[in-house]
Amino acid sequence: MTRSAPHAWHGSPTPGAPTVVVGVVPRQAPVVVRGAADLARALGGSLVCVWADPARTFVAQEPDGTLVTTPLDPDHVDSREGDGVAETAMADELVRDLEGHDVAWRFVYTVGEASRALARVGREEGATMIVIGSRRPGLGGWMNHLIGGSTAGHLAHTQPLPVTIVPQAPEEIP
Repeated sequence: MTRSAPHAWHGSPTPGAPTVVVGVVPRQAPVVVRGAADLARALGGSLVCVWADPARTFVAQEPDGTLVTTPLDPDHVDSREGDGVAETAMADELVRDLEGHDVAWRFVYTVGEASRALARVGREEGATMIVIGSRRPGLGGWMNHLIGGSTAGHLAHTQPLPVTIVPQAPEEIP
């Protein structure tokens, strides 16, 4: 099992100011989180970056907010089980992507289906809106959409917050 403590704020959020929730995934185009940061700054608010890890499942939540998870695959062998390698890598990626953006932000690690996690965190944070990236170009993005459907579509049909989609442009458009 892995324990994931809540992540601290980078900067100081203004109490009562709008909050923008953005869905993030490892190796996502930086334009998504940067666009969400620009939007949060324009609104005079803060940014909450949420990654719902699809490879793990919820076990418990401790009183201090620490999330206890376990791999979905019972045959999963993790030589460094419990050290949160993927979570730490995602947090480090966000630090790099948001460097130089003047907005208070924090990272929320959770598990499960992305649209449900984003809607839940949006409710908990009293968010003004949810921002997500468009599906990744190529076969991998198409397969994810075919199997799981569109996260934007799920969000738009299941919760009351506005959903903003940031395009993840292909490398080059001829």
